[in-house]
Amino acid sequence: MTTADAGTGRPRTVDVDCRRSGSRYLAYAPDVDSPWYQDLLVSPQATLEIDGVPHAARAVPLEGEERGVALHLLEVDAARGRAIADQLLVHHGELRKTLAAARAELDGERFTGRPVLRRELLGHCVTFCNDLRMHHLREDGAFTAIQKAHPGLAPALDRLRQEHETVSRALRELDELLQGKREIESAALREEFDRVANGLEEHFAYEEANLLPALRGDGTTSP
Repeated sequence: MTTADAGTGRPRTVDVDCRRSGSRYLAYAPDVDSPWYQDLLVSPQATLEIDGVPHAARAVPLEGEERGVALHLLEVDAARGRAIADQLLVHHGELRKTLAAARAELDGERFTGRPVLRRELLGHCVTFCNDLRMHHLREDGAFTAIQKAHPGLAPALDRLRQEHETVSRALRELDELLQGKREIESAALREEFDRVANGLEEHFAYEEANLLPALRGDGTTSP
């Protein structure tokens, strides 16, 4: 199970013992201070990997003295589809703002390997990487439910899953460049940043073009 760390917002992945109860799964915390349990009390969204397949889930604390949660797997009906579409645009908007902030650092300053600017860019990169990783983990879980409700989206969803892995590699390479000790030429850094940013924008645009019509009930587009 993956949760959002209650303190940092970073993904936290742990093994948990779940017992199926009807359409939901019950997960019991060994004590009230269990990190994943505290995470879900703050943010109830979780991603469960069951038999190798990710599922988006919503956690509801168990009543009484039992320490644990009931995990309800996402099911996509018309109303839920519209809500997912709206939330997707919100998340993409937030991620685009973080990218724009990093781009502003590059445009507003001449980068010559200065430690201060490098730290600022690294800070933007760390924030963006954490946010995007959490976003993609949750999307991978949601894709399972979306594909069940809209089988015709399978090719587009397969492409998006693959792009998640490609994006993760590109961000790791940018992070390694920023954390390196050697001086970075401005043109080289800007080229690498633009490569990552352009790839992300293409990913966001493809996702919006192929998923939003179906989720909003407007029909599907071809992948």
